[in-house]
Amino acid sequence: MSIPICAICAKTGVLCNACESKLAKGQITAMDVEVAKIFYESEMEGTGFERALDTGEYIIILAKKENIGKIIGKGGDNIRMISKKLGKKVRAIGTESLQDTIRDFVAPAQISSVNKVYRPDGTKVTRIRINKGDKKRLRMDIKEIERLVSSLTTDKIEISFDE
Repeated sequence: MSIPICAICAKTGVLCNACESKLAKGQITAMDVEVAKIFYESEMEGTGFERALDTGEYIIILAKKENIGKIIGKGGDNIRMISKKLGKKVRAIGTESLQDTIRDFVAPAQISSVNKVYRPDGTKVTRIRINKGDKKRLRMDIKEIERLVSSLTTDKIEISFDE
């Protein structure tokens, strides 16, 4: 099981010096710690995650693609249990590639294109184009998606809609 804190900290609920240092430096968040404790208590064998983000409305669990099914669980049991313990809706998103991660963030809306735009000032922007008809299918606010995806990459993210 690969979680952001060590197994002893997840088991006891008290952070060791190394994990406390990670938290103080901002390498992990309090939400990472909470979700890691839930994973450990639930004995989600062989299941790990990389980060947990609190958006206010959702908790986003970022994990490798092969762990997504285990996080969701049979019939959605695991993700429902995590959601109940945290008191918010939970989404599990794969982190294999930036394109797949973006696709998971905007699902069930369909992406029509993802382009890299190089601006004259040297900044790089990843522009995501979504069909206009899918705008109402987005589960999160556009600015929130842009902020979250930008936090996972060095690029600025822009979402726009096709006509």
